[in-house]
Amino acid sequence: MIVALHGFLGTGRDWDFLAEAGFDVVTTFQPHGDVLLGYSMGGRLALQALLNGARYKAAVFISTRVSATTETREEWARRFETDDWATLMRDWDAQPLFGGHSMPRREADFDRRELAHQLREWSPAALPPAEPRLHELALPTLWIAGARDAKYVAEAKRAAALAPNARLEIVEGAAHRVPWERPDAVVASLRRFLGGR
Repeated sequence: MIVALHGFLGTGRDWDFLAEAGFDVVTTFQPHGDVLLGYSMGGRLALQALLNGARYKAAVFISTRVSATTETREEWARRFETDDWATLMRDWDAQPLFGGHSMPRREADFDRRELAHQLREWSPAALPPAEPRLHELALPTLWIAGARDAKYVAEAKRAAALAPNARLEIVEGAAHRVPWERPDAVVASLRRFLGGR
């Protein structure tokens, strides 16, 4: 079973493509299981969980930052509290790391105050950097990044070099939102990595 954690502005439905490919997927966190998969913010939270005692047989991190940063998300947090939704989504999707890819999101599916809270509490600047502790990850890990997302390619390479039992996959034709730009590549990567698991 794969426990899949979505990113910011994500929903459990984001992982439907994995179930359609035949994987057994749940989208609520559990402290132990077979495979823990996290994307972006979900990857950061998955890393924190593993470094704080969660027990899994393997883990997959997609577009996940491991290094320290001082960049805060306060400006975005304020905008999520106040701005017109359509304008906000347009500007959010226009960030360079997304490479022009957009994922339509309905305001009715979210609590704006909770989104602002997530940006303040779970941003890379708010969480402790995982990089100094990656050597503690004894379980097999797979680090995936989109080739058009240079910042996170560097993060994935750094992580794969430091984690002791790590594999690295850079996906062509994708930026930050690898699973939804190239679901075929993510499914193939998971099958290669998990094998008989």
